Order: sequence, then structure tokens, then C-alpha cells
Amino acid sequence: MDKKTLSPGFLKPSVNPEVVMMLCTAGHVDHGKTALVNLLTGCNTDRLKIEQERGMTIELGFAPCFLGGNLCAGIVDVPGHEKFIKNMVAGVSGIQMTILVIAADDGIMPQTVEHLQIMELLGVRRGMAVLTKIDLVSPEQVKRRQTEIAEFLKGTFLQDAPICPVSSVTYEGYVSFYQTLIAMIQKISMVKRRGIFRMPIERVFVRSGFGVIVSGIPVDGAIRVGDEIEASPGNIKGRVRGIQRFLRDSEEGYAGQCLALNIPDFSRHTPARGQVICRPGYLVPSSIFHLQIIPVPGFEHSFKNSEEIKFHTGTGEHTGKLYLLGEEELSEGRARFGTVVLREPIAAAAGDRFIIRRSSPAITIAGGEILVASREQKRPRKTLLIEGLKHRISFFAGCAVDSDETQTRRVEFFLLTDKKDASSLSEISTGLLLPEENVRESLKSLLTSEKVMEIGTDLFIHRKIYLNCVEELARRAEQAGSASDAISFKDGELRKGLSWREPLWQKIEREPEIMRLIERRGNQYILQEKSAKLRDAESKPLSQILQIYEETGFESPRPDILSERLSLPLAKVEKLIEHLCHEKKLVRLDRKVILSYHHFNYAQNEVIRIIKEKGVLNSGDFKNVIRSSRKYALAILDYLDSIGVTMRIGSDRKLAPDYVKRIL
Repeated sequence: MDKKTLSPGFLKPSVNPEVVMMLCTAGHVDHGKTALVNLLTGCNTDRLKIEQERGMTIELGFAPCFLGGNLCAGIVDVPGHEKFIKNMVAGVSGIQMTILVIAADDGIMPQTVEHLQIMELLGVRRGMAVLTKIDLVSPEQVKRRQTEIAEFLKGTFLQDAPICPVSSVTYEGYVSFYQTLIAMIQKISMVKRRGIFRMPIERVFVRSGFGVIVSGIPVDGAIRVGDEIEASPGNIKGRVRGIQRFLRDSEEGYAGQCLALNIPDFSRHTPARGQVICRPGYLVPSSIFHLQIIPVPGFEHSFKNSEEIKFHTGTGEHTGKLYLLGEEELSEGRARFGTVVLREPIAAAAGDRFIIRRSSPAITIAGGEILVASREQKRPRKTLLIEGLKHRISFFAGCAVDSDETQTRRVEFFLLTDKKDASSLSEISTGLLLPEENVRESLKSLLTSEKVMEIGTDLFIHRKIYLNCVEELARRAEQAGSASDAISFKDGELRKGLSWREPLWQKIEREPEIMRLIERRGNQYILQEKSAKLRDAESKPLSQILQIYEETGFESPRPDILSERLSLPLAKVEKLIEHLCHEKKLVRLDRKVILSYHHFNYAQNEVIRIIKEKGVLNSGDFKNVIRSSRKYALAILDYLDSIGVTMRIGSDRKLAPDYVKRIL
């Protein structure tokens, strides 16, 4: 029988495929994975000479499987030999389905077990088993192997999966296998393209006339010809000149497709396998990751806390140490939290899957999901870290991995935990590796449900965080009020240690709860209760002081002279003057010179009028304008300089560029 006639999975040369998903083969060395892929697609995924000579897959192989129309599934043929496990792990990145291959003559072997464990730990949840080389055994042996495999798969994600016997030599069972495969693929939804483009680099090579080409399977997002990208870590930037999907030119590529990107700019600083292609500025490398760890089924090995391990994520293998949180050892059957500290920073993000292997002996011990890619150099307190990780898991419990609800919850969780301040749209987008349009969509939903508030323009804060900020400011105001007899204090005293953005400060200051306690005046806060008590208790001397400054105009008395005139202690006079300044009835130019607000406002308006008419104001002439002494004229001008209404040029004054905003 002609193989091409038999196999509907061969991709027609005229077809530019739309890849709907990626799947992979898995299984022990020499169990027929590559032969099965060749039968299915017509492609020999053993592309290296050494692979063809040795008859085993060392590097990853890619092939398209035709589904009809212009649709196809991408197949990754992963190595089966124990020494090439790291390449196998790399191949599972972005995979939605697996074909577990078991040879009928050998049956279940060590790498069969380990590959299945790795698939499960990396989050693959769909697949089937294929019993190959059935031409080498009797029909009775085929039935026995099927029974063995069914028993072996119990308790795994493949326990209800079909088991298809196939011969890649005689083609027996192939049509049934192909029909089963297509039926399963059709039930799996296409990969969503929600996030920022990220593609772990599987292979880098140089092609004459084109320059550097990098290939891999994107785990998220989309890319188009002309897009700017970078290789991280390393901050190697470039622009995509060409894209191929399964050896066919394309203008764009998506998550879940096997892509080759032509990036000539990389010729100067060529990236390497293990790095990640992504949009510039989004993916910040880290060497510390907080994890949810799941030991492999049947784990029976002792593991010393802080033991050196091999950490596999994306296409990279990295050396580091694993620290269990609240535990001293790994044990089967229970997930726990841990922190991995790597020797070098890597480009990975929350939600990425990983595998942990022992350095010696080289065995897989655990896998799981990255919960937090830490940007802090120091690890937080263990109890607080565990509490935060538990909260993160419970917050997303019950959400589908890739859904509108999950995306919205990610935005909400970011605003709840990652920043105790208002965040901009771009900050949320960068922090979550989500396009701004996706973030905007989720924010709209959160604003409608009143879980999130918009502060000013393009700043957002979770309502719980906002209420916490209001509570904190109120606490500080009450504390400041009880700490001294002063009726006011500088804003720096109240704001110390709080890095809130100014729009957030302004909104919180207008809250009724805060306005009852304090009122902002310039760079100071007035304690409302103390101010009111002072006004009630000292109404007569306050009126006397104000009347004196109104009557004396630009020849007003110093506080010590005023103290003698009213027969009041100087300290009390200073406190009353401070109160009147906060009430915007007096303006204190310096320690000795104080004017009524009415007279200061007249002087300020005259300065602005003269400069507008003449371009500059001479300080020597200004005393004639206000009909006062040089002392008062200079005090007024210096004060206007200090608040940004005017600026001094020699003996002249000009209006400051933004003086309108500075007018008292």
C-alpha cells in the first residue's frame, strides 16, 4: 500500500496551514515515535546526521499534520533517551496534547514512566496511548500489552484515554488511530492569544543571505513581520524580518504554533537556547521564583532542603537550589510551596510550568507552577510568603486557565497585592504580560462592579487598597494631632514613608473622613479640631491681631512688637498668627514680615500687571508702587520667587513659566 495514499495527514504543498494546536510524542527510546510521526505526516523529524546514524532523536523535531481544509496540528517529536530529557522538557512547552508511544515488544520502560510524569507535571491534560511495532508480536501479545497499559495509566490524566495499536511497517491499525486522533483534536479549543508574545528559543542558526533565525513554540501572544522584539535575559533587541510556520512564509504567528523568526539584528549578539523572545520591556529576568511544587508519583527518594537541583522551564536548563517552605522534605501525594534560587537570572513568569531534576543521580523529582517571579533580592519572611502564596491559589480557584474571568482576576489580583498605590494602564500591562487592550477590557468590568476605582486619568486602584490608604492617613493625622500642641505641620511629616502618587493624595485628602481631621494649605496640613478650638477660645485676640495687620498695611509690626502691644506672650502671639495664616487671612513672608492677605494679594497682582506690561519689574521701583520701604518690597518679591510666581534675573523679576498655577 502507498503510504501517501494511506495517510491523509500529509500536508499538501499548496496549503499555507493555520495551526490549531500543538501536540507531542512521548515515550522510551526506540519505541517508534519518529516512525509514527513520519507515517502520520510524511516528515522525518530526525534532521541531524547523528540522529539518523544512531536511530534516535536527540534534538526536537517538528512536523505538521494535515486535518483538512487549511487546518493542521503541529507535532513535536521529543527525544526518548534518558540523557536527552532536558530536550524533551523543552519540547513540551506550549503543548496541549500528547501521544504516549509504547512498543509492543518492550512494553512499559523507564522513560515511558518518566515522560508520563513530566507531561502530568507540566500541565498536559489530554492525550492518547499508541502501541507501536505490533507487527513484531502476536495478536495475543498485543491484547496483553493493551491491558498492561490500561492498568499503568490508572490514576493519571490518560486513565480514560484510547489505546491504539499501530504498525508503522504494515500500516495495520493506522486508519483507526488517525480517525481517533482527529476526533480528539477537534474537541480541543484553539490556543488563546491573550498575552504578550513570548517564545522560548529552541534552536538558533544562521542562514546565508538571511542572518540569524530562531525557532520555537510561542507560549503566548502573537507576532507579525516588522515587530520589535528582544531576547531575554540579555536585552538583545531586533526586528522581525520574516516568519515561517512549518517552512511556509507567513506575515504572522501565534501561540501554540511552531515558528521560525528571521531576525538579522541578532547577528551582532546571537541569542541562545534557553532565552526567550518577547516584546521589549515586558519580561524582567529574575533568579528567585516562588513555586507550587508537586512531587512525582511514587517519589521515594530523600531530598535535603537547599539541595542543588536542575530547574527546567521553557527550553532552558538552569542550576540552582530549592528551599522548601514550612517543610524539610519532599513526599509523594501532596503539593507544597518552595523557593528556587538560581545561579543566573532567567526570563520566566508567573503561570509558567517547570520540572525539577536532581543533579545526581539525574532523576525527575518534582514539577509544578511558578506562582511569583520575584524582583526582590531578599526573600520575604517565610510565614508571610506562605500566607501570600495560599491567598494567590485560593483567589484563582475554580477559574479556567485561559478565560475572560481568569484575565480579569489577574488584573484584580495585581491591584490587590503587587502594588499598594494606584497603577497606570501600562504598569498593569507590563506587570501581567498582557496587551493594554486586554487590560482595559478587564478594568472596564472591574470598574463596573466597583471593585476598582479610577484615580485621575489612567490611574487605577483596588477599592480595598484605597480604603486602607484612607484609614492610614486618618491614623497618621490623629497621631499627629495628639503628638503636640501645634495646630499645623508640614506635609512631609505626614507623608513620610508613603510613596502614593499625587492624584491619589489629592483624592484621599478630599474624603469626608480626612477633611474632618486635616485640611491641606500649601505645603502644610491644618489640624481641624485644634484650629476650631483655638478659634473659639481666642476669638478676641484673633480679631485684634487681624485688625492691626489690616490697618498697618505695608508697615506691619513684627510679632515681638505685637506681643508687647497686646500684652500677650510671644509664643501665644506666634500661635495665633500661624492660625490666621492657615485661615488665609494673613501671609507670612519671613520670620519678621507678615501682611494681611488683602494687602499681599494687592501686591501680587501689581507685580504680575507690571511685568506683563513692561516685561520685567525692577525691585528698586517696586517699593514706590506699594508706597513702602525697601524691606517690605524685597520681602514680597523674595516670597513670590519662593512660591514660583516670579523668577529673579539680577535686580529684575520676570514671571515664571507656570506662574498661574503658583499664584497664592
